[in-house]
Order: sequence, then C-alpha cells, then structure tokens
Amino acid sequence: MKLVSIAFFLVALLISLLVPVASLLLPVFFGAAFGAYGIAKSFARHLDPLNDVPNAFRVFLASLAGYLVTLTGIFIFPSAGILLLVAALYLNDEFQRRALHALITGRKGGSVALLGIDGSGKSSHSTVTGKWLRERGYASVVTPFHRYLFVERLASMSSTRGKARGIEERFRFKRGGNPLRPVASLVDNLILQILSSVGCRLEGKVVIYDRFIWSTYVKYKALGYPVKPISGLYLSPRPTFALVLNVPVGKSLRVIDERVAHIHYPREVLESERQEYLEIARRGGYPVIDATAPFDEVQEKIESHLGVLFPPVGRGAKAS
Repeated sequence: MKLVSIAFFLVALLISLLVPVASLLLPVFFGAAFGAYGIAKSFARHLDPLNDVPNAFRVFLASLAGYLVTLTGIFIFPSAGILLLVAALYLNDEFQRRALHALITGRKGGSVALLGIDGSGKSSHSTVTGKWLRERGYASVVTPFHRYLFVERLASMSSTRGKARGIEERFRFKRGGNPLRPVASLVDNLILQILSSVGCRLEGKVVIYDRFIWSTYVKYKALGYPVKPISGLYLSPRPTFALVLNVPVGKSLRVIDERVAHIHYPREVLESERQEYLEIARRGGYPVIDATAPFDEVQEKIESHLGVLFPPVGRGAKAS
C-alpha cells in the first residue's frame, strides 16, 4: 500500500504541474475511485465493504499531498503536502479499521491512571480493571509506569561499580542523587505516554496506567530531587480519567515488608507522596478511594466511576 500511495502522489503531482486549474479535484477523484474499486472487489468476494475505506483514505492523502507540493507560492502548502505524504505512508490500515469500527459501534477509548503510594493495590486493581473493560467490549491494555524504557539501562551502563554492588544498592533507599536523572526520566516517561496512548480514544482502546508520569514526579519530589523547575512538564500530560487509591503509610510499610525485592522508603517519604497524590486529586477533581477496604469493595468503587465513561458496547452490552 505504501508503493500505491507513492504512485498516486507522483501522478497527482505530475497532473497538477501540467493542468493546475483542474488538479484541485484530483485527490477527491482518486480517493473516491480507489475506494469504489476496493468496495466493488469486497462485494465480489463477499467481504466487508468497509475494509478498503482506510486504503482509499491513504490514496486521498497521498493525492492531496501531490497537489499541495506544487503550490510553491506559500511555504506552508508544500510543507503540509510532505506531512500528508508521510501520513499516507505510515497511517496504519488496522488502526484506521479499528477507529472506523469504534465510530460505528459508538466505542470511545481513553486512558485511566491509578495513583497511590506503594502498597495501595494499583497493580492488582489495574489487572482486574483491564479484564472488566474487556468484558464490556473494549480493547484494554495495562501499562506500568514504574518500568522505564531506557533510564535504568543507561544507569546500569554508566555505573563504574561491580555488578553485585549494583544489585545490592538497587533496593537501598537513597535521598537525592544525580539531578539529571529526573530529566532523563521525564523524557523516558513522555515517550512511553505518547507511544501507549496515541490514537487510543479514536480506536476504542482503553489504556490503564499502573501509576502515571505524575508518579515519577511525586517520587522524585519526595526524595528531594530538584524537580520543581520541570514540574510543569511532568504534570502537563493528562489521562482521560484518574483515581487515587489512598492508604495510610502504616499499611504501605506492611505491604512493602512482605515483598522480596522492594525499595524500603522511610515513613516521611511515603507520607509526602501520599499528600502529593491527595493534592493532585483535589486539583484535578479525581476521586479518592479508601483502599484499606476489602479488595472487591475497592474494585467495585473503581468500576462505578469508570462505568459512566466506558459503557458496555458490542458483545459487552449484550452480556450486561
């Protein structure tokens, strides 16, 4: 399909140079003709006629790009043409089909962030919530924000100490540290957020964040890193919805003690994080759920908040 898009781009460009007056209608004509051809083939093969609409859209973008790059009088037109050609080449057909299907079925995706200090049940509730959403007819994926894309690897590569020493210190609490680490973590988290959430609302997919980019900021702030100058960058991304699972520090420490490999943060660090999460909830108008209640009761509250945002669709609607 990429070669087809390039071919239509070149044909539209050539015709636009030869017949500039009539060339404005080329993108619409080429897109409609290609779509009609694909739909006719789909009917002949007893396939879904909507399957070829994404390809027709790519042809339309490529043809429009070929026309725009000939408009050299204003710089913005050729630039827009190049961007449209890139979109035509890389706009995934499957993504378009999922987005079209989501539009037809009324399925709207988004992202949900589960926040809270260590031991509040974020990971467990993220997993159960993902299953619940899939039962309601949504594609759902859990993305943990405590796992970096490259920061930990860079840290281990730059370490000049022995491997055993690195493993030993990995789970030891340290206050403050390299001031460049929050910047590297910010870049890492931003890339993770973009890669995991782009287009999710259009294609009807729900991304559940076990922690969020805000959690990295909260942790660094509680540990005494100089993150205030970049706080705006950390806090500017927004999920579709967020929940704070609130537990007292005492329970957090008891849960941490039961884990084999976990950094043991001092009580004051965890309390600082807890207060920061409560402040985020207050500013954003997000619900705070008492996570000391039984697991099923907490999960029921999570589902009651999300049920309005993500009503049952498709088979999930029939099941309920």
